[in-house]
Amino acid sequence: MTKKHFEIIAKGISNIAREISNSSASNEEKHYGLIVLRNTMHELSVEFHKDNANFNEINFFESCKVEGYLGFIETKLANKEEN
Repeated sequence: MTKKHFEIIAKGISNIAREISNSSASNEEKHYGLIVLRNTMHELSVEFHKDNANFNEINFFESCKVEGYLGFIETKLANKEEN
């Protein structure tokens, strides 16, 4: 696979993360969905690196944007627990 393929996949994952975050689901459900998506992203990165030694996990993770959405939801959940 090439960098272009990785970019297309990262964009798809990012779109899914955004859809989860913006959905009408509860924050707990969003959190679960984003955790599953993050785990999928990590599993894909392992396989991508096996296929292409030049694969850059850090760039892939940043392009997927899952951690940002997950952090936002985790902050909301933490604030809810404090109240």
